[in-house]
Amino acid sequence: MPPPKSNREWELSVFTPEIGATKTFLVTSDMGVGELVVKVATTLGPQDWSDYALWWPEREMWLTRPRVPLANEGVQSDSKLHFTKQHKQLNVQLPDRTIVNMSVNLAIPSFHAVEQVCKSIGIRRFEELSFMRCANRAVEGHQALNYFASRKNSYANALLDPLLVKNRPTADQTDSRVTADGEYYVGGTSIGSIVNSADVPDGLLLDRWSPSSNDKSYLHGLWFDSSRPLFSQGVEEKDFVQLRFKYFRFLDLDPLVDSVRISQLYEQARWSILTEDVDCTEEETYTFAAHQFQVQLSAITPKDEPVADVSDLDEALTNLQFSLGTQPTQSGAAVAMKEPSERIDGDIKFQKVGKLTLKGAKTYRFAFQDCSVHMYKKGEATPVNRYNIRGAELTPDVDVEKDKFAIRASINEGDDDLDVKFTMETEDDFCKWLAAFRMASRGKTAGSSGHREEVLACKMFLDMQRPSKASQEPGSLVGHYVPPRVLKKKSLAKVAAQVLDFHGNLDRQTILESKLAYIRSWEHLQDFGISYFIVKFQGFRTKDELLGVAYNRLIRLDPQTHAHLRTWHYATMKTWDINWEIKEMKIEHEDGPIAFTCRSADLKILHEFIGGYIFMSMRKDVHETVNTELFFKLTGGWEG
Repeated sequence: MPPPKSNREWELSVFTPEIGATKTFLVTSDMGVGELVVKVATTLGPQDWSDYALWWPEREMWLTRPRVPLANEGVQSDSKLHFTKQHKQLNVQLPDRTIVNMSVNLAIPSFHAVEQVCKSIGIRRFEELSFMRCANRAVEGHQALNYFASRKNSYANALLDPLLVKNRPTADQTDSRVTADGEYYVGGTSIGSIVNSADVPDGLLLDRWSPSSNDKSYLHGLWFDSSRPLFSQGVEEKDFVQLRFKYFRFLDLDPLVDSVRISQLYEQARWSILTEDVDCTEEETYTFAAHQFQVQLSAITPKDEPVADVSDLDEALTNLQFSLGTQPTQSGAAVAMKEPSERIDGDIKFQKVGKLTLKGAKTYRFAFQDCSVHMYKKGEATPVNRYNIRGAELTPDVDVEKDKFAIRASINEGDDDLDVKFTMETEDDFCKWLAAFRMASRGKTAGSSGHREEVLACKMFLDMQRPSKASQEPGSLVGHYVPPRVLKKKSLAKVAAQVLDFHGNLDRQTILESKLAYIRSWEHLQDFGISYFIVKFQGFRTKDELLGVAYNRLIRLDPQTHAHLRTWHYATMKTWDINWEIKEMKIEHEDGPIAFTCRSADLKILHEFIGGYIFMSMRKDVHETVNTELFFKLTGGWEG
């Protein structure tokens, strides 16, 4: 290197980690950043350096403004700069907990990096999502990471461990696309669907972890700062980061264009229910399980276009004929639409169930005709009895470990109910007959269109009570549908039967309809969308308290019971200010000011939540582009 030509020139060393080379350059204080980049690239030789930029490790900042002089950036002769790639390969865990190896720009604000990732996998409304850290190492001064590092084998560690779930094959994501049906292609090769995702891993739910208030609070301390690049926040190549829905105010969920978005949101909702991150009643639990059951059933048997119900057509035609004064006749269209029914008959053990009944089960031949089942003695052609199953209350009586397959039915006979029991010899017979009974109880012809789907539902019902592949515990697959606390209260067979019962009215839903119904039910839960933080209020008790941040309000909660003690709505908020020196937030409401410090997360995260929700509430036009400047104005804060 030639000696300095004047006193204005000085030496600056630049390290290129990708090739392990350090070069020294003569620069001046008024030399622009772009000019230095050209000088470095020219010296290193012919190669595509378009993705490279200057990184200053000591100050954890990128020098990306080409016309700004080095002196204005604070660069001096003792500064050690790196010339490195802006895009680096990261393991991005999607909301459904699957992992994709992706090329992510670490030199732009995290908010824009999320935008690029969401665009590549087909998720609209990227502003509703953000990146989270994985709690796999302690960092000095970081409350949340240090909290989880000190609690080995806890619920949260398992929930945040990306290796608990199946990884997708890693690949360079520079040539990636998502098809209309949610298939994810990288370099022309499919690496799986991000619409129909993997099941919940057995390891998480079988260990029966349950989140504490502290777990929930420190969890939200793991969000990255949206206004700073990921590289400036300690993310390095090949690191794991989590992509999650952060703001629970969803604009314009449209099944026609949001298959990936709805599917990923459904999976995040499902995990929050199964891991008890969100509380719900037992009845609500069965509703969620039934929706999930239908999602998985629909994934096996995709729904065709809906066909008008024949009975409805007949009824409408009959009413019309009466109004015209003509004799009602069966609709020719309806006759044409009737599909040939699969014949449902065979030998079944039968017995009446009652306090005064002592007779054991006898074997008869049964055959379904429309919604009624006819009972025959062996060798006889005339039925000895006929039972109308329409409106009957059905209860599966099953023990898969003991090969017990029976159906209890409460059949309405005038003013009385007749309780009977049908027992089958094999699992296949049980599924065939239970499917027919379920259809007939809802007024559908047993064995007609839809019987195959009902049989599959019954097989899934039995599978719920079997040991999973990863565990020999009987019924462990039920843990894929309901939270652990439900399994502690009721037997596995009763839980599975309840799920099947709640599923009865959902059999016409498509897979996206079922997922959207799951999300809507999730949105109606009392604790939906509340992000918890441990804070210390000024002027209240001196001990730590719990603050909930929802899409439209702040809530002071009892740390033990989570009872709502006080609520402050954003609509009544006049101003909010932060004293960055003492990390205290002050909010001026119509009913008076409040002030607090945050103990479970950096105050910037809490500030970003409040500003972010205010930003989400201002979105009105579904066709409007995201106002990035307004988002940063509301969430960026001022730490100067």
